[in-house]
Amino acid sequence: MEKETPGRGSLFDGFPPVSTEAWEEKIKAGMKEGEYEKRFVWHTPDGYHIKPYYRSEDLEDLDFLDAVPGQFPFIRSSKTENNAWLVRQDLLVIDIETANRDALDIIEKGVNSIGFDLTSRDRIREADLKALLNELPLQRTPVNFILREQFADVLHFLHRYVNSAGIDPQTVRGSITYDPLGTLASTGNFSRDMFTDISGQIECLEFVKANLPGFRVIHVGGNLFHDAGASVTQVLAFTLAQGNEYLAQLSELGTEPGEILPYMQFQFSAGSSYFMEIAKLRAARLLWSKIVEAWSAKAALNHAMFIHTNTSAWNQTVYDPYVNMLRGTTEAMSSVIGGTDSLTVRPYDAAFRLADNFSNRIARNTQVVLKEESYLDKVIDPAAGSYYIEKLTATLTEGAWELFLQVEEKGGFHKSLIDGFIQSAVRESAESRMKNLTTRKNIMVGINQYPNLQEDMAAEIGDIPFPAKRLPEDQCIIEPMELFRGSMDYENMRLKTENHPGKKPLVFMLTVGNLAMRRARAMFASNFFACAGFQVIDNIGFESPEKGARAAIDAGSDIVVLCSSDAEYASLADTVMPLLKDRCIPVVSGYPKEELEMLKKNGIEHFIHVRSNVLEELQHFQQLLGIKS
Repeated sequence: MEKETPGRGSLFDGFPPVSTEAWEEKIKAGMKEGEYEKRFVWHTPDGYHIKPYYRSEDLEDLDFLDAVPGQFPFIRSSKTENNAWLVRQDLLVIDIETANRDALDIIEKGVNSIGFDLTSRDRIREADLKALLNELPLQRTPVNFILREQFADVLHFLHRYVNSAGIDPQTVRGSITYDPLGTLASTGNFSRDMFTDISGQIECLEFVKANLPGFRVIHVGGNLFHDAGASVTQVLAFTLAQGNEYLAQLSELGTEPGEILPYMQFQFSAGSSYFMEIAKLRAARLLWSKIVEAWSAKAALNHAMFIHTNTSAWNQTVYDPYVNMLRGTTEAMSSVIGGTDSLTVRPYDAAFRLADNFSNRIARNTQVVLKEESYLDKVIDPAAGSYYIEKLTATLTEGAWELFLQVEEKGGFHKSLIDGFIQSAVRESAESRMKNLTTRKNIMVGINQYPNLQEDMAAEIGDIPFPAKRLPEDQCIIEPMELFRGSMDYENMRLKTENHPGKKPLVFMLTVGNLAMRRARAMFASNFFACAGFQVIDNIGFESPEKGARAAIDAGSDIVVLCSSDAEYASLADTVMPLLKDRCIPVVSGYPKEELEMLKKNGIEHFIHVRSNVLEELQHFQQLLGIKS
């Protein structure tokens, strides 16, 4: 007799559904009023309030969930077979033959798109380009030129080389960074003037349509906003406004949107907020599709946003530079999962020297591992259906669209730059981000927290060409955005310490009393002062305050940090201050409110604690110790 086959019900049939209200009640049980909102809700710099979890009910009002890969509005990318992206590596061209040799080499090592950075060269000759491209397999390897000038020249040189090499021009793909509005935003003026520069884009556009149809010549550099400290919403809104401005300007000069869109390329930088960056690229495609639809419904159906992403320059650090490998990896992952079409991973040492073979190899292999070992090229839009990412995408879409409309109401991207609206908004965001770093509300490992105490970097720093050079003030028609890295103020402070003649300042941890408190406060203070490159002597603990004070004096300490509990600080200061007075700078680790007046009467003026502005405090200590630029 055959056994009865049990029914194939849902795995969860035996469990009753639980409402959101019931979940919330359980989570908040035992919490103080407002503690849930403070501890578990992420209040982003853009003003969004991101819940710790989402459920299907949170997606009920979203109208893009049924979107299909490869179809309008392209939120799930323009890809239809897999999630393959172009593994691009950018080469700074100093010597032509070396750059050509390097390009041929990396093509054999997993790279399938080359970027030639020609911004350090005063003039590009046709012979230079011919030597640069010699024997490159242009039929299967896109070539991208990062330029400041000579956009049309390079295209003509390329076309002649392709013909002379017997390569079918129809198969050649790539791009040039022709971005007049980006030049205006980053330097303060156009290369010539707006009409001439935009007309030059049309000249390039007409040339590639006739001769190099796989080349993108309208570049929208949204990475500039990221590198100026803009928020994610600002990056999205201002990049979209810039792209829309190009459509408007080129259309006014007689070019239809459908003729422009195939030749546009958007560039974004991927930041450190992993899920936010995934949502950013998805939101960018969705919003751009809506903008294009307003210009031409037919064009919108056929032309998705083409995105090139690079890992963040803003997040890279000079100190503890190997951490940049980790940053680059997560940024690359979010770019790929977000559906980027092309990706460059910056070498981990790009912030302080020209990349060498090792750093270029690590950058290249970061992508190769994500592709060949992690299989991130297999599934299109793997984030689709995630309650969290879908809701985050919708939130970003709404916020960026609102800001985009503000720009348009002010007359568009160009007018908003002239009036200073965009620069002001980005500056405000950058200042907020920097404040979070200086107060350690946000952590940058190796810079404002967990520094490497044994690390000196002054001798490692080389001459790095900066991507955008601000023009002299009398040549600027707008105030340009300031491009910088988040860690630069901390790094400049620490470099002052390294470059100061004589021995490094010595900070001594005078640890006495309550074991838990003295250890916690000594660890805090050690990290605090190491951020300025000071030498730190930590101690497990002293039998008496007197022994600790004598040990600090014997060590030749410049700064002595008292590490104990709040209740013990008054008596500790009474004992040690007569010994330390006029020999060092005494500091208390913590902020004992009840004992402040008594401690100040004993001659203690400095208190470091979790609410301290770390950067300002350390710069003040440098001044007290005579450390100058």
